[in-house]
Amino acid sequence: MDPVVSEFEELMVCGYCRQKFNDSELSPKLLSCKHYFCLQCTRTSLTKGHELYCVYCWKKTELGDLGPESLPTYTPVLCLAKNFSQLNIGIKPPDKTPITPKIGSENCHTHAMPLVLWCHTCGTSLCRACAATAEHATHKVKSQTEAKEHLVAEMQIDLASMNKMLSEIQRLAKQQREFLLKILEACVTLKTHVEADLTNNASHFEIGETRDLLAKLRLNLSMAETLSDVHSINANVNMEKHRLQLRYHEMYLQCQLDDLIRNSSVIFDFQLLKQALSSIQNGEALFPGNSRLLTPSQQNPILFLANYCMSQLYSRHVLSKQPINGVLDYQNHNQNHQTLNTVPPLNYLAHAHNPPQLVATPKNIYQDNNLMMQPMMPSPQLRQPSNVCPLYFFNIEVNGTQMGRIVIEVRADAAPKMAKNFAVLTTGEMGMGYKGCQIFQCWEGESVITGDFELNNGRGGRSIFEESYFLPDDTKLVASRGTVGMRRTQKRHDNLGMVGSQFRIILQEMRGFTGIFGHVVEGIELVEKISTYGDTAGKPTKNIVISKCGKLQ
Repeated sequence: MDPVVSEFEELMVCGYCRQKFNDSELSPKLLSCKHYFCLQCTRTSLTKGHELYCVYCWKKTELGDLGPESLPTYTPVLCLAKNFSQLNIGIKPPDKTPITPKIGSENCHTHAMPLVLWCHTCGTSLCRACAATAEHATHKVKSQTEAKEHLVAEMQIDLASMNKMLSEIQRLAKQQREFLLKILEACVTLKTHVEADLTNNASHFEIGETRDLLAKLRLNLSMAETLSDVHSINANVNMEKHRLQLRYHEMYLQCQLDDLIRNSSVIFDFQLLKQALSSIQNGEALFPGNSRLLTPSQQNPILFLANYCMSQLYSRHVLSKQPINGVLDYQNHNQNHQTLNTVPPLNYLAHAHNPPQLVATPKNIYQDNNLMMQPMMPSPQLRQPSNVCPLYFFNIEVNGTQMGRIVIEVRADAAPKMAKNFAVLTTGEMGMGYKGCQIFQCWEGESVITGDFELNNGRGGRSIFEESYFLPDDTKLVASRGTVGMRRTQKRHDNLGMVGSQFRIILQEMRGFTGIFGHVVEGIELVEKISTYGDTAGKPTKNIVISKCGKLQ
């Protein structure tokens, strides 16, 4: 076939099912990424909910209420498919010279008898004399009519079987595609978590605050006159020194584990991670056969990513979550933090030029699936210490039915004013708060808004402070998936919005949104489900209420 013709024909078939386009069920539909597929494939194989994924570039196309039919039809391709046979593009016309079909002989060349039999074993026609010879004595021989009917029946069974197998292959291909989409979603979620870790990392805030505190302590020491003043300053210095020792110890251990994950040539399971953490805590050698540093060309990015995910899974789902009757035991988790904070201080001067002598972890701290290593595995969802980042719960009812619980961690270290306002409104200690408050806006896959305990429509609510509204803390935290921020409810003359009591739980990154003060650590799936209850204007179609809320002790 002419290669030009072949390229034209490639344009006229669907890239997924390979069927030729027409103006009915196989009309070409153009996606937002400029690739096109037939209407039948966009209805069945490429659609997931209200979204459609391209099999070439995996970009997402939003579907309207009318579904795939609302996508634009690729008219030029449809016109080409309908009129291609009438185009003259240099195709060599077929030879009109009639071909005389070869007529085979109907008689046996050996015995000059009619070929009325068929040998299934040899696959040839036979006469009766040939069938009686010793060569075909053990073969399966039938009349040609019976043989034809038998072959036709066998082929029909085979075709039916192949058609069924093709349907199964199509089903499995769709199942595999859905699995790959889940993998893609998981990668996007992981990317969001890592970006949140990079952006929301409190280390730079902590370093700046500590430097200011040390400067104040030096100033106070230079101005101290009495022994009582010096003694008070000494107590503050010792307390801050102890805190820095714990922080240094924690970060040193974490960096050792990071190096191990980066340079590992084996896949980690929970047992290996447990052994590695124990060795790091005790200052022992980590897997002597695997201690060499790998060059960039030797590092396997998939293995590196797999080990990182295993360590995060281990820390977040084994170390930090201890279920009691289906509810996370945050109280015991916080007590575990207090247990780890009893590590004796490090001597900085003794290790000025050598790696620090790591303080051994108390014995029996490692038990199967009940390890207390949260400080060594920092997470944007479970920060420490617990008194700096408290946890608050919200029980949600939908149309009077209990749907579940949302737990929010508040960054009191980065947003002290917003954290205090949120804490008092959650506990209701001033006689007003979030209990009984409705969720008055739901944007599917984007965010939900609540906190208007006065009007439940976005026009009411106030803060606990005397001025009712206040400027939010400048936290510099990014509004990524799972974050919680105060909603601006009033404008000032300088156009900097003030906040009161309303807050928003974010489901996708919103770069222009500020006022972030917390993060959802439990119940993000419930938030996603609630977001689907909103209509096109964001108004909930169901009565969604915070039935109970408070602080997790």
